[in-house]
Amino acid sequence: MARTNENRPRPTVWLWPLLAAAMFFRFYELGIKPPHFDEGINGHFVLTIWRDGFYSYDPTNFHGPLYFYLLQIAEVLFGRGVESFRIINGFLGTALVYAVFRMRHLVGSAAVVAGWILAVSPAFTFYSRYAIHETLFVIGQILFVTGRLQWISAPSRRAAAVLAAGLVIMVASKETFFIFVGTWIIAEAIIRVLEKLEKSDRPWNRFSELSAAEGLKLKRDVVVVIGVSLFVLTALFTGFFENMKGIGDFFKAFDVWSKTGSNGNGHEKEFLYWIKQMARYEWAILIGFLVSIPSWLFLRSESRAVRLILLTGFGTWLAYSIIPYKTPWLILSFWPLTFFCLSHFERGKTRFVTALVLGAVLVHGVVESRRLNFVDYANSAEPYVYVQTTKDYTSVMDVLRKQIAKHPESRNSSIVIMVQDPWPLPYEMSQYPKMRYARLEDIDSNMDILRNADLILIDDSAIEGLRRVFPKRFGRMSFHLRDAYGAGWALFDFEKFQSVLPAQVVVEEIGPGAVVK
Repeated sequence: MARTNENRPRPTVWLWPLLAAAMFFRFYELGIKPPHFDEGINGHFVLTIWRDGFYSYDPTNFHGPLYFYLLQIAEVLFGRGVESFRIINGFLGTALVYAVFRMRHLVGSAAVVAGWILAVSPAFTFYSRYAIHETLFVIGQILFVTGRLQWISAPSRRAAAVLAAGLVIMVASKETFFIFVGTWIIAEAIIRVLEKLEKSDRPWNRFSELSAAEGLKLKRDVVVVIGVSLFVLTALFTGFFENMKGIGDFFKAFDVWSKTGSNGNGHEKEFLYWIKQMARYEWAILIGFLVSIPSWLFLRSESRAVRLILLTGFGTWLAYSIIPYKTPWLILSFWPLTFFCLSHFERGKTRFVTALVLGAVLVHGVVESRRLNFVDYANSAEPYVYVQTTKDYTSVMDVLRKQIAKHPESRNSSIVIMVQDPWPLPYEMSQYPKMRYARLEDIDSNMDILRNADLILIDDSAIEGLRRVFPKRFGRMSFHLRDAYGAGWALFDFEKFQSVLPAQVVVEEIGPGAVVK
Protein backbone atom coordinates (compact mmCIF):
# COMPACT_ATOMS: atom_id res chain seq x y z
CA MET A 1 0.00 0.00 0.00
CA ALA A 2 1.38 3.38 -0.94
CA ARG A 3 2.51 5.67 1.84
CA THR A 4 1.45 9.30 2.04
CA ASN A 5 3.84 12.11 2.91
CA GLU A 6 2.16 12.39 6.35
CA ASN A 7 2.67 8.67 7.06
CA ARG A 8 6.24 8.05 5.98
CA PRO A 9 7.90 5.11 7.68
CA ARG A 10 10.73 6.11 9.96
CA PRO A 11 14.33 5.12 9.17
CA THR A 12 14.74 1.52 10.17
CA VAL A 13 17.48 -0.27 12.02
CA TRP A 14 17.63 -2.71 9.10
CA LEU A 15 19.64 -0.26 6.96
CA TRP A 16 23.09 -0.90 8.43
CA PRO A 17 22.95 -4.71 8.51
CA LEU A 18 21.50 -4.54 5.00
CA LEU A 19 24.44 -2.49 3.71
CA ALA A 20 26.89 -4.71 5.60
CA ALA A 21 25.48 -7.82 3.92
CA ALA A 22 25.55 -6.10 0.52
CA MET A 23 29.15 -4.99 0.94
CA PHE A 24 30.35 -8.38 2.17
CA PHE A 25 29.11 -10.18 -0.94
CA ARG A 26 30.44 -7.44 -3.22
CA PHE A 27 33.90 -6.82 -1.76
CA TYR A 28 35.12 -9.95 0.03
CA GLU A 29 37.90 -11.63 -1.99
CA LEU A 30 37.08 -9.39 -4.93
CA GLY A 31 40.11 -10.51 -6.92
CA ILE A 32 39.40 -14.24 -6.68
CA LYS A 33 37.74 -14.47 -10.09
CA PRO A 34 39.84 -14.35 -13.27
CA PRO A 35 39.29 -11.26 -15.45
CA HIS A 36 36.20 -11.66 -17.61
CA PHE A 37 36.17 -11.32 -21.40
CA ASP A 38 34.18 -8.07 -21.12
CA GLU A 39 36.43 -6.69 -18.40
CA GLY A 40 39.37 -6.93 -20.74
CA ILE A 41 37.46 -5.13 -23.48
CA ASN A 42 36.28 -2.44 -21.06
CA GLY A 43 39.87 -2.01 -19.89
CA HIS A 44 40.94 -1.58 -23.50
CA PHE A 45 38.43 1.25 -23.94
CA VAL A 46 39.80 2.94 -20.81
CA LEU A 47 43.26 2.75 -22.37
CA THR A 48 41.90 4.56 -25.44
CA ILE A 49 40.53 7.32 -23.18
CA TRP A 50 43.98 7.81 -21.65
CA ARG A 51 45.51 7.80 -25.13
CA ASP A 52 43.00 10.06 -26.91
CA GLY A 53 41.75 12.15 -24.00
CA PHE A 54 38.11 11.10 -24.54
CA TYR A 55 35.93 8.10 -25.34
CA SER A 56 35.05 7.88 -29.02
CA TYR A 57 31.51 6.52 -29.02
CA ASP A 58 31.00 3.50 -31.27
CA PRO A 59 27.37 2.62 -32.19
CA THR A 60 28.34 -1.04 -32.73
CA ASN A 61 29.64 -1.41 -29.16
CA PHE A 62 26.10 -1.33 -27.65
CA HIS A 63 27.31 0.56 -24.58
CA GLY A 64 27.27 4.24 -23.80
CA PRO A 65 30.31 6.23 -22.62
CA LEU A 66 29.47 6.86 -18.95
CA TYR A 67 30.73 3.59 -17.50
CA PHE A 68 34.10 3.87 -19.24
CA TYR A 69 34.71 7.26 -17.63
CA LEU A 70 33.83 5.77 -14.23
CA LEU A 71 36.40 3.03 -14.85
CA GLN A 72 38.97 5.67 -15.70
CA ILE A 73 38.22 7.34 -12.35
CA ALA A 74 38.70 3.91 -10.72
CA GLU A 75 42.21 3.75 -12.14
CA VAL A 76 42.97 7.22 -10.76
CA LEU A 77 41.68 6.32 -7.29
CA PHE A 78 42.73 2.69 -6.88
CA GLY A 79 45.46 2.10 -9.44
CA ARG A 80 45.45 0.23 -12.69
CA GLY A 81 43.88 -3.20 -13.03
CA VAL A 82 40.66 -5.15 -13.23
CA GLU A 83 40.36 -5.28 -9.45
CA SER A 84 40.21 -1.46 -9.35
CA PHE A 85 37.32 -1.59 -11.81
CA ARG A 86 35.57 -4.11 -9.60
CA ILE A 87 35.90 -1.85 -6.56
CA ILE A 88 33.89 0.82 -8.39
CA ASN A 89 31.32 -1.81 -9.35
CA GLY A 90 31.13 -3.01 -5.75
CA PHE A 91 30.25 0.51 -4.65
CA LEU A 92 27.68 0.75 -7.43
CA GLY A 93 26.15 -2.57 -6.36
CA THR A 94 25.89 -1.37 -2.77
CA ALA A 95 24.40 1.95 -3.91
CA LEU A 96 21.81 -0.01 -5.91
CA VAL A 97 20.66 -1.81 -2.75
CA TYR A 98 20.52 1.50 -0.87
CA ALA A 99 18.51 3.16 -3.66
CA VAL A 100 15.92 0.37 -3.48
CA PHE A 101 15.76 0.65 0.32
CA ARG A 102 15.16 4.41 0.00
CA MET A 103 12.00 3.68 -1.97
CA ARG A 104 10.32 2.70 1.32
CA HIS A 105 8.97 6.28 1.44
CA LEU A 106 6.99 5.47 -1.68
CA VAL A 107 6.01 1.82 -1.27
CA GLY A 108 6.54 0.98 2.40
CA SER A 109 7.96 -2.32 3.62
CA ALA A 110 8.04 -3.82 0.11
CA ALA A 111 11.17 -1.73 -0.54
CA VAL A 112 12.88 -2.99 2.62
CA VAL A 113 12.23 -6.60 1.65
CA ALA A 114 13.34 -5.92 -1.94
CA GLY A 115 16.55 -4.38 -0.61
CA TRP A 116 17.36 -7.54 1.34
CA ILE A 117 16.56 -9.75 -1.64
CA LEU A 118 18.90 -7.77 -3.90
CA ALA A 119 21.63 -7.57 -1.24
CA VAL A 120 22.03 -11.38 -1.24
CA SER A 121 20.71 -12.27 -4.71
CA PRO A 122 23.08 -14.56 -6.66
CA ALA A 123 22.73 -12.43 -9.79
CA PHE A 124 23.05 -9.04 -8.10
CA THR A 125 26.08 -10.12 -6.06
CA PHE A 126 27.79 -12.05 -8.86
CA TYR A 127 27.47 -9.29 -11.46
CA SER A 128 28.44 -6.58 -8.97
CA ARG A 129 31.79 -8.35 -8.53
CA TYR A 130 33.15 -7.64 -11.97
CA ALA A 131 33.26 -4.65 -14.21
CA ILE A 132 30.33 -4.63 -16.61
CA HIS A 133 27.71 -1.94 -17.30
CA GLU A 134 24.64 -3.69 -15.98
CA THR A 135 24.76 -2.55 -12.33
CA LEU A 136 25.07 1.10 -13.33
CA PHE A 137 22.28 0.63 -15.86
CA VAL A 138 19.94 -0.76 -13.19
CA ILE A 139 20.75 2.15 -10.85
CA GLY A 140 19.50 4.39 -13.65
CA GLN A 141 16.28 2.38 -13.82
CA ILE A 142 15.72 2.66 -10.06
CA LEU A 143 16.30 6.43 -10.04
CA PHE A 144 13.97 6.85 -13.02
CA VAL A 145 11.19 4.92 -11.25
CA THR A 146 11.81 6.75 -7.96
CA GLY A 147 11.65 10.15 -9.64
CA ARG A 148 8.52 9.29 -11.59
CA LEU A 149 6.71 7.99 -8.50
CA GLN A 150 7.74 11.10 -6.57
CA TRP A 151 6.45 13.26 -9.41
CA ILE A 152 3.09 11.48 -9.46
CA SER A 153 2.79 11.85 -5.68
CA ALA A 154 4.00 15.46 -5.40
CA PRO A 155 5.55 17.25 -8.41
CA SER A 156 8.78 18.99 -7.45
CA ARG A 157 12.16 20.04 -8.78
CA ARG A 158 13.73 17.20 -6.79
CA ALA A 159 11.44 14.62 -8.39
CA ALA A 160 12.22 15.95 -11.87
CA ALA A 161 15.96 15.90 -11.13
CA VAL A 162 15.90 12.30 -9.84
CA LEU A 163 13.86 11.13 -12.83
CA ALA A 164 16.18 12.94 -15.26
CA ALA A 165 19.30 11.60 -13.53
CA GLY A 166 18.00 8.07 -13.90
CA LEU A 167 17.21 8.62 -17.56
CA VAL A 168 20.64 10.14 -18.25
CA ILE A 169 22.39 7.20 -16.55
CA MET A 170 20.36 4.69 -18.57
CA VAL A 171 20.84 6.47 -21.90
CA ALA A 172 24.57 6.95 -21.29
CA SER A 173 25.06 3.32 -20.21
CA LYS A 174 23.21 1.08 -22.68
CA GLU A 175 21.15 1.64 -25.80
CA THR A 176 18.58 -0.85 -24.50
CA PHE A 177 17.25 1.82 -22.14
CA PHE A 178 14.26 2.15 -24.46
CA ILE A 179 13.07 -1.34 -23.45
CA PHE A 180 12.73 -0.39 -19.79
CA VAL A 181 11.35 3.10 -20.42
CA GLY A 182 8.88 1.78 -22.97
CA THR A 183 7.75 -0.94 -20.57
CA TRP A 184 7.20 1.64 -17.82
CA ILE A 185 5.11 3.84 -20.14
CA ILE A 186 2.96 0.84 -21.12
CA ALA A 187 2.58 -0.10 -17.45
CA GLU A 188 1.35 3.40 -16.62
CA ALA A 189 -1.18 3.27 -19.44
CA ILE A 190 -2.53 -0.09 -18.25
CA ILE A 191 -2.81 1.01 -14.59
CA ARG A 192 -4.59 4.20 -15.66
CA VAL A 193 -7.17 2.11 -17.54
CA LEU A 194 -7.61 -0.23 -14.57
CA GLU A 195 -8.13 2.68 -12.20
CA LYS A 196 -10.79 4.14 -14.50
CA LEU A 197 -12.59 0.79 -14.49
CA GLU A 198 -12.30 0.73 -10.70
CA LYS A 199 -13.69 4.31 -10.61
CA SER A 200 -10.70 5.51 -8.64
CA ASP A 201 -10.56 9.25 -8.04
CA ARG A 202 -6.85 9.39 -7.19
CA PRO A 203 -5.20 12.09 -9.35
CA TRP A 204 -2.25 11.36 -11.64
CA ASN A 205 -1.48 15.05 -12.16
CA ARG A 206 -1.24 17.29 -9.10
CA PHE A 207 -0.38 20.50 -10.93
CA SER A 208 -3.87 21.77 -10.21
CA GLU A 209 -3.04 21.68 -6.49
CA LEU A 210 -0.21 24.18 -6.99
CA SER A 211 -0.67 27.92 -7.00
CA ALA A 212 -0.04 29.79 -10.25
CA ALA A 213 3.32 31.03 -8.98
CA GLU A 214 4.36 27.56 -7.79
CA GLY A 215 3.31 26.03 -11.12
CA LEU A 216 5.29 28.58 -13.12
CA LYS A 217 8.39 28.10 -10.97
CA LEU A 218 8.14 24.33 -11.32
CA LYS A 219 7.84 24.57 -15.09
CA ARG A 220 10.99 26.68 -15.19
CA ASP A 221 12.78 24.13 -13.01
CA VAL A 222 11.75 21.35 -15.37
CA VAL A 223 13.10 23.28 -18.37
CA VAL A 224 16.43 23.72 -16.55
CA VAL A 225 16.56 20.00 -15.66
CA ILE A 226 15.87 19.04 -19.28
CA GLY A 227 18.52 21.46 -20.51
CA VAL A 228 21.17 20.19 -18.10
CA SER A 229 20.33 16.57 -18.98
CA LEU A 230 20.67 17.20 -22.72
CA PHE A 231 23.96 19.05 -22.15
CA VAL A 232 25.39 16.17 -20.08
CA LEU A 233 24.34 13.57 -22.66
CA THR A 234 25.78 15.64 -25.51
CA ALA A 235 29.06 16.07 -23.63
CA LEU A 236 29.34 12.35 -22.91
CA PHE A 237 28.49 11.10 -26.40
CA THR A 238 30.74 13.64 -28.13
CA GLY A 239 33.77 12.96 -25.93
CA PHE A 240 33.27 16.33 -24.26
CA PHE A 241 32.82 17.98 -27.66
CA GLU A 242 35.94 16.44 -29.24
CA ASN A 243 33.96 14.01 -31.42
CA MET A 244 30.75 15.72 -32.59
CA LYS A 245 29.72 12.81 -34.82
CA GLY A 246 28.94 10.95 -31.61
CA ILE A 247 25.51 12.59 -31.64
CA GLY A 248 24.62 11.01 -34.97
CA ASP A 249 26.22 7.72 -33.95
CA PHE A 250 23.93 7.60 -30.91
CA PHE A 251 20.90 7.35 -33.19
CA LYS A 252 22.64 4.88 -35.54
CA ALA A 253 23.09 2.52 -32.61
CA PHE A 254 19.38 1.70 -32.50
CA ASP A 255 19.41 0.39 -36.05
CA VAL A 256 22.50 -1.69 -35.32
CA TRP A 257 21.03 -3.05 -32.10
CA SER A 258 17.70 -3.94 -33.72
CA LYS A 259 19.56 -6.33 -36.03
CA THR A 260 21.70 -7.79 -33.23
CA GLY A 261 18.79 -8.19 -30.82
CA SER A 262 16.55 -9.85 -33.37
CA ASN A 263 19.04 -12.49 -34.52
CA GLY A 264 20.72 -13.15 -31.16
CA ASN A 265 24.25 -12.58 -32.48
CA GLY A 266 25.51 -15.80 -30.91
CA HIS A 267 23.60 -15.30 -27.65
CA GLU A 268 20.28 -16.86 -28.69
CA LYS A 269 18.27 -18.43 -25.88
CA GLU A 270 14.81 -19.98 -25.71
CA PHE A 271 11.72 -18.08 -24.52
CA LEU A 272 11.70 -19.79 -21.10
CA TYR A 273 15.38 -19.09 -20.45
CA TRP A 274 14.68 -16.55 -17.70
CA ILE A 275 12.16 -18.77 -15.92
CA LYS A 276 14.81 -21.51 -15.77
CA GLN A 277 17.38 -19.12 -14.31
CA MET A 278 14.91 -17.89 -11.71
CA ALA A 279 14.05 -21.45 -10.70
CA ARG A 280 17.74 -22.29 -10.38
CA TYR A 281 19.10 -19.16 -8.67
CA GLU A 282 16.49 -16.47 -7.99
CA TRP A 283 13.60 -17.90 -5.98
CA ALA A 284 12.58 -14.45 -4.75
CA ILE A 285 12.35 -13.04 -8.28
CA LEU A 286 10.43 -16.14 -9.37
CA ILE A 287 7.88 -15.57 -6.60
CA GLY A 288 7.57 -11.95 -7.67
CA PHE A 289 6.98 -13.08 -11.22
CA LEU A 290 4.28 -15.55 -10.17
CA VAL A 291 2.38 -13.04 -8.04
CA SER A 292 2.92 -10.04 -10.32
CA ILE A 293 -0.16 -10.56 -12.50
CA PRO A 294 -2.73 -11.01 -9.68
CA SER A 295 -1.00 -8.22 -7.76
CA TRP A 296 -1.21 -5.47 -10.34
CA LEU A 297 -4.64 -6.63 -11.51
CA PHE A 298 -6.39 -6.88 -8.16
CA LEU A 299 -4.57 -4.62 -5.72
CA ARG A 300 -6.51 -1.58 -4.60
CA SER A 301 -5.79 1.63 -6.47
CA GLU A 302 -4.11 3.07 -3.34
CA SER A 303 -1.25 0.64 -4.09
CA ARG A 304 -0.53 2.38 -7.38
CA ALA A 305 3.24 2.53 -6.88
CA VAL A 306 3.54 -1.20 -6.20
CA ARG A 307 1.20 -2.04 -9.07
CA LEU A 308 3.31 0.05 -11.47
CA ILE A 309 6.58 -1.49 -10.29
CA LEU A 310 5.35 -5.09 -10.49
CA LEU A 311 3.71 -4.58 -13.88
CA THR A 312 6.94 -3.04 -15.19
CA GLY A 313 8.84 -6.06 -13.90
CA PHE A 314 6.46 -8.42 -15.65
CA GLY A 315 6.68 -6.39 -18.87
CA THR A 316 10.46 -6.33 -18.74
CA TRP A 317 10.52 -10.11 -18.34
CA LEU A 318 8.17 -10.47 -21.32
CA ALA A 319 10.24 -8.15 -23.52
CA TYR A 320 13.53 -9.88 -22.70
CA SER A 321 11.90 -13.28 -23.21
CA ILE A 322 10.66 -12.36 -26.68
CA ILE A 323 14.03 -10.94 -27.77
CA PRO A 324 16.34 -13.82 -28.82
CA TYR A 325 19.46 -12.03 -27.56
CA LYS A 326 19.92 -13.08 -23.93
CA THR A 327 22.97 -12.79 -21.72
CA PRO A 328 22.47 -13.86 -18.09
CA TRP A 329 23.27 -10.49 -16.52
CA LEU A 330 20.17 -9.01 -18.17
CA ILE A 331 18.22 -10.63 -15.34
CA LEU A 332 19.25 -7.65 -13.21
CA SER A 333 16.58 -5.62 -15.03
CA PHE A 334 13.95 -7.81 -13.37
CA TRP A 335 14.56 -6.06 -10.03
CA PRO A 336 10.95 -4.70 -9.92
CA LEU A 337 9.71 -8.27 -9.36
CA THR A 338 11.29 -8.25 -5.89
CA PHE A 339 8.57 -5.83 -4.68
CA PHE A 340 6.13 -8.64 -4.03
CA CYS A 341 5.88 -8.17 -0.23
CA LEU A 342 2.51 -6.44 -0.37
CA SER A 343 0.38 -5.12 2.44
CA HIS A 344 -2.41 -7.68 2.03
CA PHE A 345 0.15 -10.50 2.36
CA GLU A 346 1.37 -9.11 5.68
CA ARG A 347 -1.83 -9.27 7.68
CA GLY A 348 -3.69 -11.85 9.68
CA LYS A 349 -3.02 -15.52 9.13
CA THR A 350 -0.80 -14.94 6.08
CA ARG A 351 1.78 -12.95 8.03
CA PHE A 352 3.56 -16.03 9.40
CA VAL A 353 3.49 -17.79 6.02
CA THR A 354 4.87 -14.67 4.32
CA ALA A 355 7.70 -14.40 6.85
CA LEU A 356 8.50 -18.10 6.40
CA VAL A 357 8.64 -17.80 2.60
CA LEU A 358 10.78 -14.67 2.77
CA GLY A 359 13.15 -16.36 5.19
CA ALA A 360 13.46 -19.38 2.91
CA VAL A 361 14.20 -17.36 -0.23
CA LEU A 362 16.74 -15.19 1.59
CA VAL A 363 18.55 -18.23 2.96
CA HIS A 364 18.55 -19.77 -0.52
CA GLY A 365 19.97 -16.54 -1.92
CA VAL A 366 22.76 -16.47 0.66
CA VAL A 367 23.70 -20.10 0.03
CA GLU A 368 23.72 -19.71 -3.75
CA SER A 369 25.60 -16.40 -3.61
CA ARG A 370 28.28 -17.90 -1.40
CA ARG A 371 28.71 -20.85 -3.75
CA LEU A 372 28.76 -18.77 -6.94
CA ASN A 373 31.01 -15.98 -5.71
CA PHE A 374 33.55 -17.97 -3.73
CA VAL A 375 33.50 -21.57 -5.02
CA ASP A 376 32.07 -21.97 -8.55
CA TYR A 377 32.91 -18.50 -9.87
CA ALA A 378 34.70 -19.99 -12.91
CA ASN A 379 32.65 -23.17 -13.32
CA SER A 380 31.22 -23.18 -16.85
CA ALA A 381 28.44 -25.54 -15.72
CA GLU A 382 26.86 -22.52 -14.00
CA PRO A 383 24.72 -20.49 -16.44
CA TYR A 384 25.73 -17.25 -14.70
CA VAL A 385 29.39 -18.05 -15.44
CA TYR A 386 29.21 -16.82 -19.01
CA VAL A 387 32.12 -16.19 -21.41
CA GLN A 388 34.29 -16.47 -18.31
CA THR A 389 38.05 -16.81 -18.32
CA THR A 390 39.20 -20.07 -16.73
CA LYS A 391 41.40 -20.61 -13.67
CA ASP A 392 44.29 -21.45 -16.03
CA TYR A 393 44.57 -17.71 -16.61
CA THR A 394 45.03 -17.04 -12.90
CA SER A 395 47.64 -19.78 -12.59
CA VAL A 396 49.73 -18.35 -15.42
CA MET A 397 49.42 -14.76 -14.18
CA ASP A 398 50.44 -15.88 -10.70
CA VAL A 399 53.75 -17.17 -12.11
CA LEU A 400 54.38 -13.78 -13.71
CA ARG A 401 53.50 -11.91 -10.52
CA LYS A 402 55.76 -14.13 -8.39
CA GLN A 403 58.63 -13.62 -10.81
CA ILE A 404 58.20 -9.84 -10.70
CA ALA A 405 58.02 -9.90 -6.91
CA LYS A 406 61.39 -11.72 -6.79
CA HIS A 407 62.95 -9.91 -9.74
CA PRO A 408 61.26 -6.53 -10.44
CA GLU A 409 63.21 -6.19 -13.65
CA SER A 410 61.10 -9.07 -15.00
CA ARG A 411 58.45 -6.47 -15.75
CA ASN A 412 60.50 -6.12 -18.95
CA SER A 413 60.16 -9.79 -19.85
CA SER A 414 59.58 -10.45 -23.53
CA ILE A 415 56.00 -11.79 -23.84
CA VAL A 416 54.56 -13.01 -27.14
CA ILE A 417 50.82 -13.53 -27.53
CA MET A 418 49.89 -15.95 -30.30
CA VAL A 419 46.34 -16.89 -29.29
CA GLN A 420 43.81 -15.93 -31.93
CA ASP A 421 41.12 -14.69 -29.52
CA PRO A 422 43.16 -13.03 -26.75
CA TRP A 423 40.64 -11.17 -24.54
CA PRO A 424 41.12 -10.23 -21.69
CA LEU A 425 44.87 -10.39 -22.36
CA PRO A 426 45.31 -7.07 -24.23
CA TYR A 427 44.41 -4.97 -21.20
CA GLU A 428 46.22 -7.12 -18.63
CA MET A 429 49.38 -7.61 -20.69
CA SER A 430 49.62 -3.98 -21.77
CA GLN A 431 51.43 -3.40 -18.46
CA TYR A 432 54.44 -5.25 -19.91
CA PRO A 433 56.40 -2.94 -22.24
CA LYS A 434 57.92 -5.83 -24.23
CA MET A 435 54.63 -7.57 -24.95
CA ARG A 436 54.14 -8.38 -28.62
CA TYR A 437 51.54 -10.10 -30.81
CA ALA A 438 52.55 -12.66 -33.42
CA ARG A 439 50.95 -15.17 -35.78
CA LEU A 440 52.34 -18.55 -36.75
CA GLU A 441 51.73 -17.67 -40.40
CA ASP A 442 54.22 -14.80 -40.02
CA ILE A 443 56.79 -16.93 -38.26
CA ASP A 444 59.70 -15.92 -40.49
CA SER A 445 59.26 -12.22 -39.81
CA ASN A 446 58.85 -12.88 -36.08
CA MET A 447 61.83 -15.25 -35.73
CA ASP A 448 63.94 -13.01 -33.48
CA ILE A 449 60.98 -12.17 -31.25
CA LEU A 450 60.16 -15.84 -30.74
CA ARG A 451 63.76 -16.91 -30.10
CA ASN A 452 64.15 -14.28 -27.37
CA ALA A 453 60.72 -14.74 -25.82
CA ASP A 454 60.48 -15.29 -22.06
CA LEU A 455 56.82 -16.30 -22.29
CA ILE A 456 54.72 -17.39 -25.24
CA LEU A 457 50.95 -17.82 -25.03
CA ILE A 458 49.78 -20.00 -27.89
CA ASP A 459 46.85 -22.09 -29.13
CA ASP A 460 47.26 -25.85 -28.99
CA SER A 461 46.74 -26.07 -32.75
CA ALA A 462 49.88 -23.98 -33.36
CA ILE A 463 52.30 -25.41 -30.83
CA GLU A 464 53.81 -28.07 -33.11
CA GLY A 465 54.71 -25.43 -35.67
CA LEU A 466 56.33 -23.38 -32.93
CA ARG A 467 58.57 -26.10 -31.52
CA ARG A 468 61.01 -25.79 -34.41
CA VAL A 469 61.78 -22.15 -33.57
CA PHE A 470 62.00 -22.47 -29.79
CA PRO A 471 65.57 -23.78 -29.21
CA LYS A 472 65.61 -23.80 -25.42
CA ARG A 473 64.01 -25.44 -22.40
CA PHE A 474 60.61 -24.20 -21.42
CA GLY A 475 58.01 -24.96 -18.81
CA ARG A 476 54.63 -25.71 -20.35
CA MET A 477 51.43 -24.85 -18.46
CA SER A 478 47.84 -25.28 -19.61
CA PHE A 479 46.35 -22.01 -20.82
CA HIS A 480 42.76 -22.77 -21.75
CA LEU A 481 41.52 -19.19 -21.91
CA ARG A 482 37.75 -19.87 -22.05
CA ASP A 483 35.67 -23.03 -22.15
CA ALA A 484 34.09 -21.96 -25.44
CA TYR A 485 37.59 -21.54 -26.87
CA GLY A 486 40.17 -24.17 -27.86
CA ALA A 487 42.94 -25.39 -25.56
CA GLY A 488 46.19 -23.49 -25.32
CA TRP A 489 49.56 -23.35 -23.59
CA ALA A 490 51.79 -20.95 -21.70
CA LEU A 491 55.45 -21.57 -22.50
CA PHE A 492 57.87 -20.09 -19.94
CA ASP A 493 61.62 -19.82 -20.43
CA PHE A 494 62.58 -22.48 -17.91
CA GLU A 495 65.98 -21.00 -17.00
CA LYS A 496 64.41 -17.68 -16.00
CA PHE A 497 61.18 -18.89 -14.40
CA GLN A 498 62.11 -22.25 -12.86
CA SER A 499 62.13 -20.89 -9.28
CA VAL A 500 58.49 -19.76 -9.51
CA LEU A 501 57.00 -22.43 -11.77
CA PRO A 502 54.61 -24.94 -10.14
CA ALA A 503 56.18 -28.32 -9.29
CA GLN A 504 53.84 -30.14 -11.70
CA VAL A 505 54.81 -28.04 -14.72
CA VAL A 506 55.84 -29.97 -17.85
CA VAL A 507 59.45 -29.22 -18.84
CA GLU A 508 60.29 -29.64 -22.52
CA GLU A 509 63.62 -29.22 -24.21
CA ILE A 510 64.67 -28.75 -27.77
CA GLY A 511 68.21 -30.09 -28.07
CA PRO A 512 71.28 -28.32 -29.47
CA GLY A 513 70.85 -30.07 -32.77
CA ALA A 514 67.38 -28.73 -33.42
CA VAL A 515 66.85 -27.32 -36.87
CA VAL A 516 65.39 -23.82 -36.89
CA LYS A 517 64.11 -22.71 -40.25
